[in-house]
Amino acid sequence: MTMVEFFSFLPYGKYAFYVWLAYGVSALTIITLFATARRNHLNTLSSLSNKYSRIK
Repeated sequence: MTMVEFFSFLPYGKYAFYVWLAYGVSALTIITLFATARRNHLNTLSSLSNKYSRIK
């Protein structure tokens, strides 16, 4: 398999802009959701740790 054959799927004909834009928006949305969920999780753990710490 040559590189030309391997990358022949990239253009998607006249719909390439819309297809790659959809992939980009989807990837950006998933990354943003993952980062936000992780930040909220760490903030919650920190808040609970402060609330239930034995040092008062």
